[in-house]
Amino acid sequence: MHCPRLSELPPPPPDRSGWPWTEETSPPQAREPNGSPWPRATIVTPAYNQAQYLEETIRSVLLQGYPDLEYIIIDDGSTDNTIEVIRKYEPWLAHWETQPNQGQCAAINNGFRSATGQIHAYLNSDDLLLPGAFQRAAEELDPARGRYIVMGRCRFTDEQGRFTGIEHPSHFESHRRILEVWKGHTIPQPAVFWTSEVWQDCGPMIEDLGPAWIDYGLFCRFSRKYKFHFIDQVFATYRLHTESKTQSSSEAKRLAESIQISRRYWGKPWSLMYWQLAGSLALYRFNRLGRGVSWLRRAKEARRQGHTVQMLSYGVVGAALAPEAAFYAAIYPSLRNHARGALRLVLDRLADKRGIAPQTAVFFDRTDPWEDGWAGPRLLMTSQAGPTTRSVLVEGTVELKFLREPVTLTVQVDGRTIGKHQIKQTGPFGVEMSLPTALAEGAHSIEVQASVYFVPQRFLGIPDYRPLSWKVGSIEFRG
Repeated sequence: MHCPRLSELPPPPPDRSGWPWTEETSPPQAREPNGSPWPRATIVTPAYNQAQYLEETIRSVLLQGYPDLEYIIIDDGSTDNTIEVIRKYEPWLAHWETQPNQGQCAAINNGFRSATGQIHAYLNSDDLLLPGAFQRAAEELDPARGRYIVMGRCRFTDEQGRFTGIEHPSHFESHRRILEVWKGHTIPQPAVFWTSEVWQDCGPMIEDLGPAWIDYGLFCRFSRKYKFHFIDQVFATYRLHTESKTQSSSEAKRLAESIQISRRYWGKPWSLMYWQLAGSLALYRFNRLGRGVSWLRRAKEARRQGHTVQMLSYGVVGAALAPEAAFYAAIYPSLRNHARGALRLVLDRLADKRGIAPQTAVFFDRTDPWEDGWAGPRLLMTSQAGPTTRSVLVEGTVELKFLREPVTLTVQVDGRTIGKHQIKQTGPFGVEMSLPTALAEGAHSIEVQASVYFVPQRFLGIPDYRPLSWKVGSIEFRG
């Protein structure tokens, strides 16, 4: 297929200046040895009434600069101007058609029926591929090494395509872990590529699953026979907007639907896999950790009110249900604060051995404060400097109970460090740091980096995986 260049494509709409395509992408060179050609890549986009995003999706595929691309778009009976957008790029498409409204699954299956590529993927009409995704996937897919499926990282963006600071928890362990969807869905659909053999073995899409989890059902079948090879590169973005599948239904509903799909692949009721999954789901629904933390909170309240007997009884029940929460919430902070030398080192390593969960790792790029005011290890904001600005004021609150050491905040202005402040006590704090030189009037960046963080899920038994360092009060320039 003809590999388009930016100069040949129609110009993008003027209101999409934030696209990641700022220059022409050159096609990759022929692979060595012997100058063997790149394998043909087929990508299918099902389109339905998302014309406002579709053009950006199309350009993200075409501007990969991949030398042997087969791009297929199937319109599922759109009533907006989707067809006009598709026709604008018709010379660069291998095939496109419009079908009566039959659903997303039918559109994807229809597209892959005419696919001739050795590499397959599908990209929804509101998502994007980032530069270099095709080339890296083609380099990593290698059936000779058992790599039939590869997946990269995937970032979440808002309606305007701006990065939210959160990534999808891209992670693969096993077929069983994928079926345990109540532990978190870890396969980022826009960032997954597979060989044509995988589709022949495990496709097509099952059209009676409903639109919310069609990718999950497909990946349940993929993982029965194949492993997903992870690549540490951002391949795609997933757009969160009011009409997206993720945003248009509640978390409880999505989970219930995904569990129904998962059950299709548990095996026979007398198989070991079936009972392992049934037990895992039962434990999730029982919510042992959450119940234990609830009893521990009752014990804490009883202690505050001076009810010793109730405190002990509640504490025993809570510790029996959630011993890890009891240890890390009630024992570990005090033990560590009084520990010295080798014992303190052992306790630090004990906390570290718990590792960083994939659900936590995806939050480290977030630089905005959360809705409840808490901030992670890195906070970035913009503030206006006036003619008399001479310092930066940072105010907030710190909870040292679950942290291994006092918090050190490093403050930078426009990328230049102006000072550090260590906080050794729990509670509110305020610090004013002088600027080494006067600032010009106008907007300037202020960055606050925290030396440590804690994850509420580890200590409180709640499904909150955010890395939190301090609660923001105010950050501003002062005269």
